[in-house]
Amino acid sequence: MERLSVSGAAVTRWLGFCALCAGVGGLALACSDEDSGGSGGNQGGSAGSAGSGAGGAGGSSGSGSGGSAGSADVCTQAVSKGPWSTRITTDSAVVRWESCDQSASAELKLTPEQGGAGQAFESEVTPFEIENRYTSIIPAEIPDDLPGTYYMHEAKLTGLAPGCYGYVLTADSSRQGRFCTAKASGEDFNFMAIADTNPGVSDNTELILEQVARKGYDFTVHAGDLQYYASGLETWASWFPAMQPMLSQGAFFPAIGNHESEKPDEYDQYYTRFFGDSGFEGTSAYYVFDTGGVSFFSLDTEIPLQDGADPAQYDWFAAKLKEKSEAPGYRFSVVYMHRPLITCGDTGALLTERYLLEPLFEQYNVRLVLQGHMHGYERFVVPLTARDLTYVTTGGGGGAIGNVDENTDREFCGQRVASGAFNQAMWVQVTKTEIKAQAVDQTGTAKDEFTIPLQ
Repeated sequence: MERLSVSGAAVTRWLGFCALCAGVGGLALACSDEDSGGSGGNQGGSAGSAGSGAGGAGGSSGSGSGGSAGSADVCTQAVSKGPWSTRITTDSAVVRWESCDQSASAELKLTPEQGGAGQAFESEVTPFEIENRYTSIIPAEIPDDLPGTYYMHEAKLTGLAPGCYGYVLTADSSRQGRFCTAKASGEDFNFMAIADTNPGVSDNTELILEQVARKGYDFTVHAGDLQYYASGLETWASWFPAMQPMLSQGAFFPAIGNHESEKPDEYDQYYTRFFGDSGFEGTSAYYVFDTGGVSFFSLDTEIPLQDGADPAQYDWFAAKLKEKSEAPGYRFSVVYMHRPLITCGDTGALLTERYLLEPLFEQYNVRLVLQGHMHGYERFVVPLTARDLTYVTTGGGGGAIGNVDENTDREFCGQRVASGAFNQAMWVQVTKTEIKAQAVDQTGTAKDEFTIPLQ
């Protein structure tokens, strides 16, 4: 889908968005990311994974569960979504894409960016039956998510030499991407962090992706709320083309937000189908991956940390963080999640979770915590016993900006050292001696910059 301009289609979308904000269909949710479905108490406790409004939110045709497709509404594309990469290690990666054509080629061609012989890999193909149809409020412009049979391709690329690679799909040579294998401990790397991406609302998400891509990065961590049916201006069919520049730039590692379960079947039929098992040693909901001696932990704030599971997410995280910290070459950890542990904006703060997690952050050298949900930007420097810990709210990935100062009377708001009501993503550089980061807006301006010394 082409990016919206300031006229024509964009005006149509903004009129639709304003109608939603005015209450058409009862969708006040489209105007903010307020805690929907279980953020009460504790200044915003954990929500259930279905707490953001299944059914009618987001303009589905027919009933809340979606209508059926007409005979002309059939996807026949050889590549309908993607490709994107994930699950990187020092010598392997996984590339996924979706096809509507059972007979489409399963081949992927891989070429080292540093030069050398190419390789061909065959993907494993798994059919999925999608039952419901979901539409936007502008179906003539924004493609529907259609029911039918879809074929998920997963190419497991193994035996790779360290480095970065380009790939192209034989089924459609215009579908290309790149990834870098995980770095050895101590090697430099760059990554992007973003959250609350809502590319259907305006150009801002796509412009931010362009600006950060110019700086270069190896992979993306996404702190949740990938796509918003609730805005009425998005479907997964429109989200993928808008976000493909990010997906093609490097490996993609999302966390789960409250908008990943807006429809009764969205989490299973869309989120997990696309992004399940993105990392290692956990579940599709929470996991870890490693590069450069740094462990990245994706946590799920849509379920309680201690939820009765065996093991509970907290127990898994505590044990895995200890294990990683004792492994050869370990340097530090980065933790990212959706709902914020600390915020002065217009959403709740997960105080119980913060008090549970912060001792682990200190004990096992977590240096940076990334969070979303509050649509804006914040940076906190929190003093621990022996050092400081940096928290960043990077919830300005494209959704409507909220009130970043609504709750500045919270006792911890004196620890907030930077904030702003602007769209942004984080460009983060990790070197042997420091973490350097910029909050980059849609014009390419660094709205905030900071350095975390590592020695």
